[in-house]
Amino acid sequence: MSDWKYGDAWEQFPVVPGERWGIPANGSVVAVHDIFRPLPTFMQRADMLFVDPPYNGSALRSFYTKAGLADAPGAFGDFEETLFQRVAEIDPAICYLEVGRQAVDRWQAALERRYPVVQRWDAVYYGKHPCYILRAAGRPQPFDYSGMDEADVIATAARIERYDALGDLCMGQGLVGLAAWDAGRPFVGTEPNKRRLAVLLQRLQQRGATVGRY
Repeated sequence: MSDWKYGDAWEQFPVVPGERWGIPANGSVVAVHDIFRPLPTFMQRADMLFVDPPYNGSALRSFYTKAGLADAPGAFGDFEETLFQRVAEIDPAICYLEVGRQAVDRWQAALERRYPVVQRWDAVYYGKHPCYILRAAGRPQPFDYSGMDEADVIATAARIERYDALGDLCMGQGLVGLAAWDAGRPFVGTEPNKRRLAVLLQRLQQRGATVGRY
């Protein structure tokens, strides 16, 4: 069992594997799901992705242990390979990835094999820790995200990009879902940690969304 409870959101929104929750009024859907398992069909609706996945072995172990799981089903290299397989399966027109120094060159090269244009900006998370934002698409984005915090990058991308549904394969506590909701767009997402996913549902309700099971 994980000691990471993330407040009492799960007691209010007791999402468990095998269920779909979200905002039925606009078609937004999320589910507890491990990226190593086959994608839920609803993820195919995402024509833009914004994913902040673990980008080293230590972060991957924490990602699973905080979800109350013993460990990742594979090593970091397996996770990395699976992540890009899932991106290829969804085949979004626009794909954003947030990544650290250890993997940024490798991930940029992987995106360049799939997309005509890949852009890269220096950014931060939690207001101070350095990271990189990668954007892959058919055309460049003229907006400059340099130096921005990840939360502001996500909110800005959700507002200025052209897409029908925003997706996230590592939804966490839901910055991507919240940004889509604030921008008036639907979202789809998966996350192995049921308690983190419940935080998103709680925050959506606090913003006025009618949240429930499908």
